[in-house]
Amino acid sequence: MKLRKFFKIIIAVALFGFISINAAQDKEHNTFTFKDLNGKTVVMNTYTQGIHFKGEEGKVVLLDFFGNMCPPCLMEIPELIELQKEFKDKFKIIAFQVQTRATDDEMREFVRQRNINYTVINNSDPKVFDFTDYISAKTSWKGMIPFAILFDTNGDAAKVYLGMKSKKEFERDIEYLLKKK
Repeated sequence: MKLRKFFKIIIAVALFGFISINAAQDKEHNTFTFKDLNGKTVVMNTYTQGIHFKGEEGKVVLLDFFGNMCPPCLMEIPELIELQKEFKDKFKIIAFQVQTRATDDEMREFVRQRNINYTVINNSDPKVFDFTDYISAKTSWKGMIPFAILFDTNGDAAKVYLGMKSKKEFERDIEYLLKKK
């Protein structure tokens, strides 16, 4: 009889621990919803190891934080365009313009002039600042741009880039994550 009571206590403790762990994980969970410059909704659900990008399941995703007047950022744009073309349906770039207070119309013109073929979200949406604060807290990012995070096909953060990156470095890392699948 005492053995049965002992097992009930063990099961109760284990169950309580499981519930507590799940409650802690839920506290880390945030959903961020944005409209890109084309009016498309972008939904990101955060979790401890990364971000789930709604509609981009199974893809490698690059979150890029850039400025529309930042020389290294501007130099990276053509390479990001090429990466988006090269990896097509297996890769997605979501870029946040975080430098200046440009209107959405000004940013649409910026995107058009540079033939940007990936998702761009402008900081005219105040939620961008909540998201950048979240990213800063998770990565210790202090706001230097360009800054990027590469996520694997499961949404786990795989690599953080601070400063200008080469196309070759991005290609190597994307190919590795696609093979790892």
